[in-house]
This record gives sequence, C-alpha cells and structure tokens, in this order.
Amino acid sequence: MLTMNEYYNITKHHYMEASMEMLEHFRENVIEVHHIGSTSIKEVKGYNDIDVLVILKTITDVSDLAEILMAEGYEIVEDFNRYFSEETIARGKFGAFNVNFIFTPRNLNKKSQILFCKKVLKEDQARLSTFQTLKKQYDDGELNEDQYEERKRRFFSDLLDSAADLKSV
Repeated sequence: MLTMNEYYNITKHHYMEASMEMLEHFRENVIEVHHIGSTSIKEVKGYNDIDVLVILKTITDVSDLAEILMAEGYEIVEDFNRYFSEETIARGKFGAFNVNFIFTPRNLNKKSQILFCKKVLKEDQARLSTFQTLKKQYDDGELNEDQYEERKRRFFSDLLDSAADLKSV
C-alpha cells in the first residue's frame, strides 16, 4: 500500500503529464491550469481521480470544446458535480488514474473560490482534519455518495462564507 506522500507524488506526476498533453491541444485557448481536489493536497487521501481546473481565454462557450475533446479521445462527463454544472468536463486516463479536466471561462468566479478552499485546507489544520474525517466517513461506508456530496458541498460553502464574513469586517 502506498504512503500518502508516495500517492501524492504519483498524482502530481500524472497531473503534470495530463496538463502538458492538454496544453498541446489547446495552448491558444488556455490561460491557467490548476491541480485541484483531494489529490492536490498531500495530507488528504484521494481517489483514482485527479481534478484539473482549466481556465480558458478565447472560447466563450465552453461546450464548443466537446467535439474537439472527444476527437482527441477524451470522454465528456455529464454528471460530474453540481458545482460544475456550467463547465465542460472531459475525462482522460493517465496510468491508473482518471484525469478530469474542468474547463471554465475566465469570467466565472469559481477559480478564486476553489483556490481559496485549497489554500485553507493546506494552512488550517482544524479544517483539514474536518475534511479528512468527512472523507473517511465516506470511505468507511458511513455516508453514501449523496450524503458525502451534500456534506462536502456544505463544508466548502461554509469555508467560502467565512471568507466573505472576514472581508466584510
């Protein structure tokens, strides 16, 4: 069984490999690429999915990418996550991992929200511990997928609300 550090290093490698391949296809349309989700945080047990946020610059209708992505061998994922309902999600296989590319136009505020939550988890041990517990409850079968997704949504919503509360002070 892999240690958390070994697992993190493997996912980081596949994130880099997948991102470079994606950039080869869409270099002129991509502003930024970010490793997000559980596999981007060394202290969190992830799954065999690596999430990559891709910020686009020139394509305003993200769904225009779907045909190109499918032609390149990516699967378009329709029911990924309610939070990403406005984005196009493409999945490719890299090693034993699915890499989910979340294509979003630059005018949406999601990038700052996602990167803020990642930063909090990396810097706030109490919140990291709460998130680790939530993931463990799901792994241990104490929560079904719907319960886990709802609690995860509330957890991140509370993180964002606390940031908004701090800005208003």
